[in-house]
Amino acid sequence: MSLSDIDCTTCGACCFGTHDRYVALLPEDRGRAIPLDATSEIDGRRFLRMCGGHCAQLTRTPDARLVCGIYEVRPEACRAFRAGSFECLKARQHRGHLAEAMRTPAPVPLSETSTILVSAIDAPSERKGPEADLPPAHVIASKPPRSRPRA
Repeated sequence: MSLSDIDCTTCGACCFGTHDRYVALLPEDRGRAIPLDATSEIDGRRFLRMCGGHCAQLTRTPDARLVCGIYEVRPEACRAFRAGSFECLKARQHRGHLAEAMRTPAPVPLSETSTILVSAIDAPSERKGPEADLPPAHVIASKPPRSRPRA
């Protein structure tokens, strides 16, 4: 794959993270109109809100692309993450399978569907925004990432 083949809207791997402090807002972000509900405060600092193992602003389009719901006002940390960079390629290697599964979701077994539906009914305030139609990363990550043989 050449760098010109990399299209962020067909990937989204960089938007997956395992902790709530994954994307910190920096001083450069003060002038941006980032919606307050897109962020969370932890120990006096603001971070993009995470949901189900990915940024809560990650949105699946009808044509199965993954895009940022606040792209025009995205934080500096997201702007600095360049397509094709070392970090991009590492994210694709380690979390690309999650993004791929989210773009083309497989049917969720009935027992997991029931759990998700019950959770959404019990806590409807947690199922708002662009992430409402995306399953949590742990539900879609049923198979491990494929590793490539070393050359």
